Amino acid sequence: MSQLHKSGEDYLETILFIEEQKGRVKSVDIANALGVSKPSVSKALTILQEMGYVSNLYWYYYSN
Repeated sequence: MSQLHKSGEDYLETILFIEEQKGRVKSVDIANALGVSKPSVSKALTILQEMGYVSNLYWYYYSN
């Protein structure tokens, strides 16, 4: 795996926190928690998935 940067760690920590609180993770929840746009979340999740850190089985992308 490639080296994970601080922002990637922030995303992973946020995903874990939301999953523990709500049971599932929506991109809008990640965006709200980190103060970023949903397109930024989508891009970050794609990168984290390519690096092997997340699977699309564990996160859901909702357009609203």
